[in-house]
Amino acid sequence: MRRVEAEYDGWGEGSVVAFLCIAILLICLPLGMGPGPIEPPSFSMLLIVPVLMAAILIFLSYASRT
Repeated sequence: MRRVEAEYDGWGEGSVVAFLCIAILLICLPLGMGPGPIEPPSFSMLLIVPVLMAAILIFLSYASRT
């Protein structure tokens, strides 16, 4: 199999690392919540998720071009 064909076959290393980072964050961040009353997240915290996902998408699109 040629190298070009192998690069488009499945997930690359960057995709796996990004997936694992997001999975770890989704599992570990709720554990950091204190024992006090649960409050709704602030607007800045709600904004972090789409910004982070957009940054990962842009990174993966640039990484797949090389």
